[in-house]
This record gives sequence, C-alpha cells and structure tokens, in this order.
Amino acid sequence: MTDSLKLFTFAFGCAIVQCGLLQSNAVAQFPTAGPEYDVLKDDAGEWDVEITSYASGTPEVTKGIESNRMLGDFWLISNFEGKMMGLEFKGHGTTGYDAEAKKYVGTWVDSLSPGIMHMKGDYDKDKKTMTLVGIAPGMDGNPAKHRLTTVYKDGRRVMTMYITLKGGEETKFMQLAYTRKEK
Repeated sequence: MTDSLKLFTFAFGCAIVQCGLLQSNAVAQFPTAGPEYDVLKDDAGEWDVEITSYASGTPEVTKGIESNRMLGDFWLISNFEGKMMGLEFKGHGTTGYDAEAKKYVGTWVDSLSPGIMHMKGDYDKDKKTMTLVGIAPGMDGNPAKHRLTTVYKDGRRVMTMYITLKGGEETKFMQLAYTRKEK
C-alpha cells in the first residue's frame, strides 16, 4: 500500500468516525416534550360526544365518538365520527405545540367541507381552557373565522365553536361535550 493510499484510508476512516460522532450528537439533541404537551396527552383515548348544533337556529342534539392518540410525544391525532345536521360526519385533526411561536397549532379536515382549517391559539392553565382560532369555509362556503374554546373540567371537556359571519358578528355554531369512555 502506498503512503498516499494509506493517508487517504486514514483520512477517510477519520471522516467516517467524525460523521458517526456528529450523528450521535445530533440524536442527543432531539427535542423533548415539555409540560405544554400534557394537555394534549390527557386528550388521548376514546370519547363519547354529545353534539349540539345551532346551525339551523334551533339546537339539535346528536351523538358522536372521538378517538385520539399521540403521535410520538408531540402531536395529538383525532378521528371523529358522528351525525350533524342530519348528515353522517367524519373528521380528522392534529394538534401540537409550536415552541418557537409559543402557540398551540392544529389542523382540521372533515367530510362536510372541501377546505382545511389551520388553527393557532393558547392554553390558559389556570382556567383550564384552550382557545384556537382559524379560517375555514363557513356554511355558505366562504372563508370565515372560527374560534374553538375547550374547557377541561373533572376529566371531561366541552368545546364550543363560534363562527364570525360576514357582518362581523360572532355566532355560536356548535358545542361538543366529551365524556371519556369506560375501559
């Protein structure tokens, strides 16, 4: 083996070792879930849902189910099935925490709308209330501001959705009362 080939082999070997060390350091620097994620982890599980819709002007009560699981330590994945306004309804959501913006973030898609809602908001630990705001198609198909306020109490939660109509008036659209299913 020539001296230049030995030098190349030594340098190449050092580069591989260095790369391995860099990779192992990168693994050690993965983020960890802080206390901001506790509220999301508490939502994991199976839930019975009582849905009260105010869309027709007269409250209509139906039932639904929601199944939530954590994707790793950072994302709550929600699957919802129920009946709303006489129609079968399925929805899928994600909720996480943006540590840089210090905001909770989420997405929502469902079987009654071709649009996706991107939400952002805060959790008030003292009031045990999460408030998320997003823009999504309203009942008329036009973009509308949605505000979702979820209050956590005694192992249950109640989410109330408000929609801001064209005139700027915020209207209560629906309320969902969640009760954890018995294991």
